[in-house]
Amino acid sequence: MLDSVLEQMSATARWLQTTFLSMAILLCLVRFAWLGADFPNHSPWIMDEAKYTDEGWWANAAVRHFLIGHWQVAGDYNPAAAVPVWPLLLTGVFHLTGVSLLAARALNVFFSIATVALVYLLVQRYGGTPAAAALAAALLAASPFAFAFSRLATLDTLVVFEWALALWAASYAEPGRKWPLIVLGFLIPIMLLTKTTALVLLPAVFWLLFRKSFRSVLWVAVLAGAGFGIYLWIVLRSRYAADYNYFFDINALADVDWGRTGFFLRQLWRNCMWIDRILYPSGLASLLLSLIWLRQLWRNPLFVAAWVGFAGEAVYIIRRQDDYAPRYFLAMLLPLILVLVLTLQELRGRKRRLGSLLAATLAAALVLDTVQVAGFLSHRRYDFYNAAKSIRQIVDNDPRAHRLLLGSSGDQLSLMVRIPAINDGYSIQDLGQKVAFYQPGWYVGWNELDPDIMGFLTAFRLEQVASFPVFDRDQRNRLILYRMEKVK
Repeated sequence: MLDSVLEQMSATARWLQTTFLSMAILLCLVRFAWLGADFPNHSPWIMDEAKYTDEGWWANAAVRHFLIGHWQVAGDYNPAAAVPVWPLLLTGVFHLTGVSLLAARALNVFFSIATVALVYLLVQRYGGTPAAAALAAALLAASPFAFAFSRLATLDTLVVFEWALALWAASYAEPGRKWPLIVLGFLIPIMLLTKTTALVLLPAVFWLLFRKSFRSVLWVAVLAGAGFGIYLWIVLRSRYAADYNYFFDINALADVDWGRTGFFLRQLWRNCMWIDRILYPSGLASLLLSLIWLRQLWRNPLFVAAWVGFAGEAVYIIRRQDDYAPRYFLAMLLPLILVLVLTLQELRGRKRRLGSLLAATLAAALVLDTVQVAGFLSHRRYDFYNAAKSIRQIVDNDPRAHRLLLGSSGDQLSLMVRIPAINDGYSIQDLGQKVAFYQPGWYVGWNELDPDIMGFLTAFRLEQVASFPVFDRDQRNRLILYRMEKVK
């Protein structure tokens, strides 16, 4: 009788594992579908500015490599000096594909799928059953949040992948085993050179290392510090030094307004719903349970590391005060999924009713998230891509105007349709001087012209040539093209 029950439980576990893995694989593959589509309209993340500019900004060095022969445009915004990893990867990809928005997005999707695989491996590494590991992979693959941002060629998805890879490597750092320390010694500087804010995720990695041995923490810290120090020494003695310093100048955090701490905490509490409207409250319930009753969960190093990473990102967001975006919360999704799956496994062994309730909650999240992803795909639009192609046609058909765009979304259009561009918002050089030197022939702006920018363009007359409805945010939903003519 007991053998029959055990065999039935084993068959159920295998069925669940197969089902969840099949869902995860299918959901991962659909991320490659229709990559030219716009960021979803009417999503919970409508306020995120990345869909307008960030793909172009982070790729501009790689795009310029093929359009003008070198990474840097003197006096312009050159973020690759501080975060060179993504443009280096894109340069390699563009050698095979040519400059392509679809290729850049496909590369980002690849890293998002690799993160799903790492989550599966991590859960198994820290005591999770194959079915639990498969559930974690399915939850991450089904996340509309991860889906939407994985299809933008920005830095956040790559950083989350690198963090998951670092956690996985740290899990193998047994005494006497060298390769995990070498991997981490190289990977940590790469994380920081992918996106500088990856720093807040490193305590979670060092926690896993500390659980293995304190000496491994020291070795990795020394190797990573040496690697980052070498890069810093090189870049600050190169022609990119001004660009490197400017990057940190414009991204410097404002002074802390301690009097508004309560307000910022309430904002964080509310805006974490961007991550997932079911997983986030469930994660908080899991945290409460682990503090009051399921304290043995804190003996699992991965459970602790997940909360350390979540807390690190939360502190960073609070520190930014009002200056943050939904994409900053993306790094919180992975730890939420890890803690929920580990909590579910613990409950199933100790309190089956609570375990069944959590399992039903996660199943509901899986179904509803999958439906939302399907909605994104079935209601896709191509307004931005079509606008970019129309702008290229207009520019190509007017040989009188210099084939150079000016505007905050200029780099985005360069990535889309390979027209050279310079930035009007970020500039080491005075914008008036930069415009006088480069003599752009076209200006691209959103909705109304910014009076602050126009003050630098008094030497030009702007003639509106075309207007394109793009995206769903009232304050920024129309892309306008102007011809710039020198005032005589």
